[in-house]
This record gives sequence, structure tokens and C-alpha cells, in this order.
Amino acid sequence: MDFRRIEIIFLIVFCSLDIWLLFSFRNGQQIVSSSNTTTSTVADMRKRDISFGKLDSKAGTAYYLGSRPNSTLANNIGHLRDQEVQYDSTDHKIDSSLNDPISVTKANQTTKLNSFLKKETNVAFGTKYKYAPQLSTSSQIVYAQTDQVGELYDKSGRVTFDVENKKVVGYTQTYVDDLMILHEKEATKSEKDVISNLYTNSEIPNNSKITYANLAYAKLTEAKGSTIYIPVWFVTIQNKDSKVNSLKKVNAFTGNIIKNSTTAATTGDEDSE
Repeated sequence: MDFRRIEIIFLIVFCSLDIWLLFSFRNGQQIVSSSNTTTSTVADMRKRDISFGKLDSKAGTAYYLGSRPNSTLANNIGHLRDQEVQYDSTDHKIDSSLNDPISVTKANQTTKLNSFLKKETNVAFGTKYKYAPQLSTSSQIVYAQTDQVGELYDKSGRVTFDVENKKVVGYTQTYVDDLMILHEKEATKSEKDVISNLYTNSEIPNNSKITYANLAYAKLTEAKGSTIYIPVWFVTIQNKDSKVNSLKKVNAFTGNIIKNSTTAATTGDEDSE
């Protein structure tokens, strides 16, 4: 592999990214940054019957990451057993149909699938994936790829199990072989600042509950065949009456709300043993 050429490509991409981020920052939404304002906002949220746990006010750090398409999964299909597998070379994706579907309930699904992922003959690199409740629904159980720098909440690095009639019948898988750090660590917004900003921008309705707030990496853009990832706060908000979830995304570097990213899924299904 020509690493020098890759470095040059990422340098060009990152310079373009800096210009894009500067423009985005100047035109982005106003961010709640005053500690007094944030404290007042949190108090106001409780008055409006918005439930949440203790919010971390400590800012963290994260990276800009990059990756390039690879055929790692294709090279490992031969290790898989007891399933019918197809590989999509365009999306670099595995589609698998299990010979023996796995019976699951809401109570035991993660335990069973965690064990399933540990065997290399079941899922390639299965131990590098972690259950992602925010991305899962009653019909799809999603595991996100993990790396030493964090979790990847992006379609380019996940295992999605398909559930039909309380049985896992198959899965799709994507995998990022090598995440490259493109820049030194930068400060990220705290959980408390992000939640306050969502509320100030009318993204959190009354009579709701914040069930998850997780920091993970997601795709920012693609350029010259490479993918750039940034840290994103994923915040799940549940309506207390309907039990319907909405997923909000916030750029962890700038605090800007990522629009057109809200998805809803009913999670009120209760499986019995």
C-alpha cells in the first residue's frame, strides 16, 4: 500500500475540511455556552416534565478520523459456517442468511448475540462490535464497530441482525479495516451543553424522557474516495405517552445540531420468555 500517497490525499481532504468547518461554524446555529444559562435551562426542562439523569458537564476530546474502502470482509468469507453468504463489492457488505435462526426475547437477545459474535465462524471480526441500543429497533438489532478511539455509529461499520417472529434469521455486515487519525485531539462539547442546546432549539418536547446520550463517530463527508468521520452526540428522546423514540445528532466539535437526521422507532414491544 502506498502510505505516502494516502497521507497526501488525506492532507488535501483535511485542508478542504478546515475551510468547510470554518464556513459551517460562522453560519451555524447559536450554541448555549454560558454555564449560568445552561443551569437555568436544565431547571426549566424539569419544570416541563422532561426527565433525564445526571448530565456530565465535563468537556472531552476526540479526533477527525479517515478511512478508505477495503475488501477485508470479502477475504474472510471463507471462515464463515452454517450460513449462506453473499458479498456486495460495491458497498463492501456481507449479507448472511443463517441456516438455523436464533430464538431471542427482549430479555436475552444481547446475551445470545454477544456469544454468537465471539465465534469467528459466525461473524468476521465479531468481537470488534458492540450492541448499539440507540440504533436498534424491534426488527433490527444493531451492533456498532468499536475501535481504540471509540464507537463508530455509521453504516460503514456495523452488524445488523434481522429479527422475524422472535428469531434472528440473518445479518448484514460492514467493516472499516483501518481508521486513520487525521489530526490531533480537539475539545468536544459536554453532554450537559449538548442537551441544553437541543432544548433551547426546541428539539426536546415537553413530557419526554432522555433515555440515551452517547458520543460516537459518524461520517461527515466523502472526498477522493476517502471517508471522513467526526465525533457526534447521539441523543435518544422518548415520548412518555406514545413510547416512540426520536434520535437527535449533534456535532460534538461545534455543538451544531445535525438536521434531517431524526429517526423514529417504536420500542414498546415487549417479548416474553
